[in-house]
This record gives sequence, C-alpha cells and structure tokens, in this order.
Amino acid sequence: MAKYEAPYDDTLDLYNQLIDRAGLANYLNITILADNKQKKIFVVKKCTELEKFKTGDDVNIIINQTLLDQLQPDQIQIVMEESLAGIHYNTEKDKLEMTNPDVITYSGVLAKYGFDKWNVMRESIITLQQAEKQQEDETEAITK
Repeated sequence: MAKYEAPYDDTLDLYNQLIDRAGLANYLNITILADNKQKKIFVVKKCTELEKFKTGDDVNIIINQTLLDQLQPDQIQIVMEESLAGIHYNTEKDKLEMTNPDVITYSGVLAKYGFDKWNVMRESIITLQQAEKQQEDETEAITK
C-alpha cells in the first residue's frame, strides 16, 4: 500500500480555490497529497530541485485526510489557510520563499492575556531590540 494518496475531491477543490485566491497558482505548482498515518494535520514541504525536475512540483502539502474530515467546515478552512500561509512567491527575485509561523507561544499565555496584548508585548520587544542594536552600532562607529 502506498504511503501517499490523492485527497478527496472536495478537499482538493477547496485547496485549489484558496491557492487561486492567494495568487499562488500563477507562479507555483502546489500539489496536495494525503498521508493518513502522519501525526500532524498537515506538513508543507518545498520540493528539491530533483523532485521539481521529475514532477514539476514546487511545493507539496501532505494532509491527514482522516483528521481533516473530523473537523467542522470553518476549522477545515483555517487548517488549509494555515498550511498555505508560509508559501510566498517573490516576483522581484523570481523565487519561491517559505516562512515559518510568526506566532510561537504557549496557549495558556494566549488564553490568559489574549492575542492582541501578547502581540503588543512581542512588537515592543522587537522595537527595544532594534533600538539597542542601533545604539550599539552607533557606539561602535564612534569608537572606530
């Protein structure tokens, strides 16, 4: 039995709508596969040059169709959009770019303070780090 299989038609149709809506279909070939034994609901993989040469795929998204089918329609939409959120095509560089999730924290912290308050704290830290780096750079430039 093969490890990978085609997802259900309705799953594929919804993915294709989201890929088109994001404008990714104009630049990338994204293939959706199913592996119902994988533990994660989805895995996004940038194809190697060899895979791209052999299949024409730029990105493979492997879903666990069994888990996906047990979700509510709005949850399915969220999962699919989340799986596509890190896939970008840089038209200036003519290049596929993959990004990591930008929210990494504990659910208990988000439950206690909410995303908005947590995000303000995170942005504040980034601003303080940038100011500190700028001060160090200016100090270093003066001492040279």
